[in-house]
Amino acid sequence: MPPSPSTRARRPAIGTRFAVPGVDLDLVARSHGWYDLLPFDWDAEAGRLSFTFLSGGAPVRVAVSRRSGGVAVSSPAPAPVVRPVVSRVLDLGSDLGPFHALCAARRDEGFGWVADRLAGRILRSPSLFEDAVKVLCTTNCSWALTRLMVSRMVEAFDRGGAFPDAPFLASLPERRLREELKLGYRAPFLHEFASRVASGALDLSAWEDPGSPDAELMERIRREKGFGPYAAETLLRLLGRHGHLGLDSWSRKKVATLRFRGRPVKDARVARYYAPFGRFAGLAFWLDVTREWHDGRDPLWP
Repeated sequence: MPPSPSTRARRPAIGTRFAVPGVDLDLVARSHGWYDLLPFDWDAEAGRLSFTFLSGGAPVRVAVSRRSGGVAVSSPAPAPVVRPVVSRVLDLGSDLGPFHALCAARRDEGFGWVADRLAGRILRSPSLFEDAVKVLCTTNCSWALTRLMVSRMVEAFDRGGAFPDAPFLASLPERRLREELKLGYRAPFLHEFASRVASGALDLSAWEDPGSPDAELMERIRREKGFGPYAAETLLRLLGRHGHLGLDSWSRKKVATLRFRGRPVKDARVARYYAPFGRFAGLAFWLDVTREWHDGRDPLWP
């Protein structure tokens, strides 16, 4: 006998399970520090990256687990809701074939590991708004403070562990942003940015338009208060635009050690070194300075 309508209604939703081949989860998760910020949760031993995002105002939990030849994705939400978010988070839309060919051709300079492991996908947040706010929270501060700011925002939002949306952050007084959420001098910048997004005055989907030239997009980002050269170039990297290096104090010291035998050099000299990678120069630079995170042990010099 088939179940009655009332019985069917009480059954829990099956949710979503699907596989994504050809993804090295460790490489993507640890491509930069986002895995260490809420709402991400990285379990290195289990090989599992979990995160929460908002869909229709409700929190949705997703688990991405390492599997032979790729990853397995599971979530209680339906596939049409989960798939595009997972694609964004794991940077699945990037065509890195030409980049890997360039790295293979420069194997004798230490880029062979990138081609061998098909590295280069960058972990991204479920939304560009979240990425932008997190980038703002990395400016002129320690990583410990960045973690504190992000954690306080998620806690204040109190929506199942999801990152706050623009209307919520726009609704908070600057004083609370500055003192309780520890944003300090960033408070007025974040408040204005969130208010512009929430009101529709700033359409972030325009930043994700692949037809927009890099220079034009850089100018748009720089118009937002608080987003200087470092923040803008970092956001460009998260948007798959790798023509800029996104240098900061840490990466300048790192590249000097790796490529210039410890001698500090001007940014222009660093840019010339990675120029042969063309539109992937910033990606080659980033993977170079973070290579020890992924055990890339090719020799750096002949």
